[in-house]
Parts: sequence; structure tokens; C-alpha cells
Amino acid sequence: MTRIISVLNFKGGTGKTTTVVNLGMALALRGFRVLAVDLDHQGSLAKWLGVPTPLTIAEVLLGQAEWPDAIQRARTRFDVLPSDRRLAEAQELLIQRHASPSILSDRLRGITSASYDFIFLDCAPSINFLAEAALYFSKEVFIPISMEFLALVGAREVIIEILRARRLFSAHTARVSLVIPSFFDARHSKSHQTLHMLEEYFPGIVSSPIRATVRLSEAPGHQLTIFEYDPKGPGSQDFAKLAERVMRNEH
Repeated sequence: MTRIISVLNFKGGTGKTTTVVNLGMALALRGFRVLAVDLDHQGSLAKWLGVPTPLTIAEVLLGQAEWPDAIQRARTRFDVLPSDRRLAEAQELLIQRHASPSILSDRLRGITSASYDFIFLDCAPSINFLAEAALYFSKEVFIPISMEFLALVGAREVIIEILRARRLFSAHTARVSLVIPSFFDARHSKSHQTLHMLEEYFPGIVSSPIRATVRLSEAPGHQLTIFEYDPKGPGSQDFAKLAERVMRNEH
């Protein structure tokens, strides 16, 4: 069964795209078929992985293209359904048309039978129509949380939005299945304090932390995943460990 996972935090800079790219690659290296869907008009997935964007999720959502035609092969067993600035215009049009939050489920119908093991939805850091659609479509939510207070506030807003969606849509079943501490620096007490707080707030679903490293921050500029840019470094070690956790925790 395909696992459909929204990667979401309503605070920017918490490592959402970093998680989607590197966790997706880690799973692909282990033989899984992975699709990453970019729901942020900044289009970071395509820029990071160096894929073209003749068609995007915007055209798919507007009914101007079918999803198989918009998907790009990023790496072996790792595909991307990209976005760019066209997505912002598409979202406004969908709102004007009073589109249902089921739009992703409707326009991506059949994608779960396309042999993907994992579909990751890389969401924008804002409470918007596409975030609501992602929560409607997905079964799980991963929340990357950087080691700072505002990221915790953003995570709290995610929980509130999930609860609101459950009240609105009886078929909605998304739940937080993993909290991912990001930008962890063992030299700073703030990182340890925040990690301890997360483990208290989210017992049993906090992953091992992703350490803040220069190599991890440099990799996007070279259009490489951390496994290609620094295969033996701490970033690769951390995302490999995260992939093992995700593989063990079937939901």
C-alpha cells in the first residue's frame, strides 16, 4: 500500500524540502519507489534536483494536464511532480472556483496504483488551500521542527489544522506519525532543551535528530542530495537512520 505523507510545518526554514529530498533519496536507495509532490510555488524540489518544469502540479490541478505527463524522473526510483510560480496563480483560481479540498485526491486519482511505495507532499509554510488539500489527500503527517521556539508554534498550528480538517471532513484520517528534529547542534544547550521538549509533547513519535552541517546546507546549491554530495558524512548518516525509522513504522 502506498504511504501518502504530508511534510508540513507552518513555520518556514524548518527543513521540509531538505527532509523530502534526502529522506526520499534514502528510501529510493533502499529499493522503494518514491514520488515527491511540490505544493510550494517557490518550486524548490525542481531547483534542488535539477529537473525541468514544462508541466507542473499547477496544470494538473487546473485540469490542463494529466499527472503522468507532469512527472519528472529525478533519480533512479525517485520521481518529482514539480511546481513553480504558476502554482500561486493556480491556487487563486481554485479558490475563486470554490474548489473542494479533495482536489488533490481527484486530480491525482490512480497515482497510488502507479507502483509508488511513498508519496511525499512538500507543503508550503502557510495555512492555505493547498495545505488543506494535502491533509485531505494524505494519511500521515511528518513535522520537521528546527531547534527554535517559533518552529514549535508552527507545529502547534499544524495540529490545530489537522483537528479542524477532521471536523470538516468525515473521510479525513491524516495524523501526525513522525516529528523530525532538524538543525540539531549538540554544542548548544537550546538544541538539547528543544529535543527534550519535543519528546515530552510527542511521546513515541520523535525521530533521532538531523544534525546541522555545512555539507547539508551546501548540497542544494550543487543540485545534489546529501547521499551524492557527502555520502559518508553526518547528514547521510542521519537521513539513512531516519529512513530506517520510517521503514519500520508502517501506518
